[in-house]
Amino acid sequence: MNATRIEIRKADGEANLLAAAPATTETRTSSHAPEVGQAPHRKRKLPQGLGVAAIALALGSAGYQWWNYARTWTTTDNAYIAGQIHTVSTRLAGNVSEVLVAENQSVETGAVLARLDPNELQVQREKALAALAQAEAQVAQTRAQVTRDEAVANKAQLDFDRAEKLFHDTSRSISKAEFDTEQASLDAAGAGLTARKAGVAAAQAQVQAAKAQLKEVELQLSYTEILAPAAGRVGRKSVEVGNRVQPGQSLLAIVQPQVWVMANFKETQLRDLQPGQPVRLRVDGFPGREFTGRVESLAPASGAQFALLPPDNATGNFTKIVQRVPVKIVFDDESGREFAGRVVPGMSVAVKVKVRS
Repeated sequence: MNATRIEIRKADGEANLLAAAPATTETRTSSHAPEVGQAPHRKRKLPQGLGVAAIALALGSAGYQWWNYARTWTTTDNAYIAGQIHTVSTRLAGNVSEVLVAENQSVETGAVLARLDPNELQVQREKALAALAQAEAQVAQTRAQVTRDEAVANKAQLDFDRAEKLFHDTSRSISKAEFDTEQASLDAAGAGLTARKAGVAAAQAQVQAAKAQLKEVELQLSYTEILAPAAGRVGRKSVEVGNRVQPGQSLLAIVQPQVWVMANFKETQLRDLQPGQPVRLRVDGFPGREFTGRVESLAPASGAQFALLPPDNATGNFTKIVQRVPVKIVFDDESGREFAGRVVPGMSVAVKVKVRS
């Protein structure tokens, strides 16, 4: 029995060895599979080459577009909205009695913005009127005296003519003394008339002076009403009722609705810039909205030359700095109509000027 079991186990072992042999053969065969699969591995390299070519083509296209864009447009973000801002001040000293506008209020040209107390000037006006009336009365009186003196001079002339005729007559009806008396009377009457006419001229000069004084006082009175120099909106209001103001003191500002763009281009960008070229504008306050306009003019000098202390490159060590020249750009009529009153001076702008078609 034992011998039989040993033989069965040997037989089972050989069977297991025979069963394992094919598996070993498959394993060895599969180890050579990469040599058979060389062709599929080479096929994967072809799509990679196409990807590189596509990237190179895309980069070339982007480079061309960038080059074409750079030669067609010149840009700057050193730009801002500009406008006319009128600083309103007073021409005379006084106390503010009335303020008729509020901050950001719209006003028309000539509208009364504030008033100063006019009482002192009204008293001066009454004095000037009285002085004018007195001067005119003096003129009337002097003219009446001139009329009287003219009559006296005419009588003296007639008396002298008669005396002269009698004196030179052969009969000598009057003496030399009487003739001399008539001559003296005539001279005195003429001198008095001349003096009286000079008095009339002096009185008329006084009248003119009184009129000028009255006109000056009335002009000062008109300055008590502070008027708007232009139509626009009120800003930076610092005047209130009761304030004591001095000549030249800033009270408020009037900002006109018309605006434009001042773009400070580098001097190296000016070669192709010309008035009339189309412009695209982006205002920082309105992202996503593009405005259109055109170049109106270029400044006659760089911004540095208009500074309070312009640089003097002829002194000291010289360092070359690229200068910027202001360029005025105006909005197209329809472009900014929707944002009228909202695009205000001081806002930042990005500018693109089309310098080539």
